[in-house]
Amino acid sequence: MAEFSGGIQISSGQWDKYSLILKCWEDSYSIENNTSRVYWWVGIRSNTQYHNHQGLSEHYKVVVNGSTVHDANHTVSCGSGQTVGIADGYTTVSHNADGSKSISVSASFSCDNTSYYAPRTGSCSGSLTLTTIPRASSISIDSPSIECGNTININGSSASKNFTHKIYATWNGKTSELVTIASGTTTPSFSYTIPTAWEKDLPNSTSGIATFTLETFSGSNSVGSKSVNATIKVRSGVVPSIGTVSISDTNSICAGIGKYVQSQSKLKFSIATSGNQGSTITSVSTKFNGQTYSGSTFTTQAIQNSGTLSYTITVTDSRGRTATKSGSVNVVAYSPPSLTNVSAKRANSSYAIDESSGTYALLHFKVGFTSLSNKNVTSFYIQYRASGASSWTKINSWDNNYTLEQDYKAGNLFTSATSSYEVAFGVKDKFMNDYSWQIFTVAPAYSLINFGKDGRSLTFFGQDGNSANTLTINGDLAINSVKENTSSTKLLVANGSTVMYRDWNKLVNSIKSAMYPVGSVYITYNNVNPGTFLGGTWVQFGQGRTLIGQGTGNDGSTSMSFTANSTGGSYKHNHIYGIKVNEYYSVTSNLRVRKPDGSWQGGIKDGTGHAYFNNCSQAANKELNTDTYKIESNTSNSGTIQPYIVVFFWRRTA
Repeated sequence: MAEFSGGIQISSGQWDKYSLILKCWEDSYSIENNTSRVYWWVGIRSNTQYHNHQGLSEHYKVVVNGSTVHDANHTVSCGSGQTVGIADGYTTVSHNADGSKSISVSASFSCDNTSYYAPRTGSCSGSLTLTTIPRASSISIDSPSIECGNTININGSSASKNFTHKIYATWNGKTSELVTIASGTTTPSFSYTIPTAWEKDLPNSTSGIATFTLETFSGSNSVGSKSVNATIKVRSGVVPSIGTVSISDTNSICAGIGKYVQSQSKLKFSIATSGNQGSTITSVSTKFNGQTYSGSTFTTQAIQNSGTLSYTITVTDSRGRTATKSGSVNVVAYSPPSLTNVSAKRANSSYAIDESSGTYALLHFKVGFTSLSNKNVTSFYIQYRASGASSWTKINSWDNNYTLEQDYKAGNLFTSATSSYEVAFGVKDKFMNDYSWQIFTVAPAYSLINFGKDGRSLTFFGQDGNSANTLTINGDLAINSVKENTSSTKLLVANGSTVMYRDWNKLVNSIKSAMYPVGSVYITYNNVNPGTFLGGTWVQFGQGRTLIGQGTGNDGSTSMSFTANSTGGSYKHNHIYGIKVNEYYSVTSNLRVRKPDGSWQGGIKDGTGHAYFNNCSQAANKELNTDTYKIESNTSNSGTIQPYIVVFFWRRTA
């Protein structure tokens, strides 16, 4: 309760003799009407014992919340020290929309009596805060995060069961009314299933925000609303779709066979994909046979493996969600045609091998094809010609024979014993445009040593099979003077014949001896006796000498003969000059002169450097006689020696 008071002025001008009293309080309030009932009371009090105003006509006015609730004249009798109530009552006050309210109250007094002690005028006022009335109902949800297709429970708490409510949902910028809940309850509620269609509004995301609003009505008037948000999620199962996976073989041959074929097939994948609930496809990736391919359509490389080969397709949509699909294809094993163990030999008419004079042909071959369930069209073809001829003659052919190995009697083909022949073996299957040939050369009937066509094989006593890195000996290999030693027995197989060696080292040494027989010369840069690794007895020889071939040689003007094992040449020698009389010769060394009779005469030189001789037929006039003399330098150094490098010469003596 609030009480307000104010002084009343009397005619004599005093204010303390009487007081105007106003009392006011909130009696009750209405939630539905958003109003309060306010009680007011107005009265007068005499503050001194000797004053009263009995019988006076006085005017009282009361204003509550701006409205005059009392305006009337009253005749009051109020003894000294008394408080007398004049009037009271109730008034209804409307609250603000949010339920709050503060009001002002005032009272006034007036009287026309002018007696000395008569009360004339007065007032009092104040303010009062009313109870805030509950308005909009509160709202809550049981699932703040929920997938589409699931049900969310929306609950309200109302201040009055007389309120009605409406529930709204705001999604993707649009608001729709879900339900109207009649009055009669203070706990309005509603269960709502989130539409799956909402997922289409999230093409690039897996979630969005929905707002649920509970609006409160009193009658037809809205008294307010409250809202709550919920995260709406795209269902976890909403992923991109992978439809039909079409696989075709771009190799028309494989397609015709009706099989995927190793090393031949190239597979074209066509993958049907689609987004879901508004999403779009952003990528398609396929792992197959160790490779990763992008896109919904692609063609693989030639498949190098066989068997059941798996693939896995991964599709990603605009929400970042993926889906996978696995499958497999069966690839049949395939190998190109093989041609092995090929040979062509001369034989006699009984087809016994006869390399020395045979004219018949005995051919051997092993052929293999991949049948592909007998759908691979194959051909094996043999033809021959004389070496150097421009055309071939067919021997035979086999079609669709997938395994074939035999000694084939080809007939009297090698009719010339002195000519060589070529036999061509060809294989072809459905995947080849032409034959793959292997050509075998048949040498003339007999050759002591025969080199293979490619230069990488060698055969003794017959034709060469052109088998790379192979030495073939057609016949027996014998080694004489072998002592019995069973502990070191070795076997050697040559052209099918077995040769027994009881001393393998003996065989090796015999080969070394054949390479370097007694009398061989071995030249080396190192001072190592070759007997340590070649065997035999070796001596160093030819020290300080060069080697020259035995026989008669000619340098273009002069012939000279050289005898085996002879030696010759010198490191120093004299130079012989022919001189004539009446001529002087400048010399730098002592001289001697051969006279016409063949004898030699020593000579000296004079101070001018000219030679002269004592006891010659001429006098000491330094002239020779008319006969021709020869003069020789007897102190000459070495003669002409070619540039050289020194090595070691060894000669095998035993």
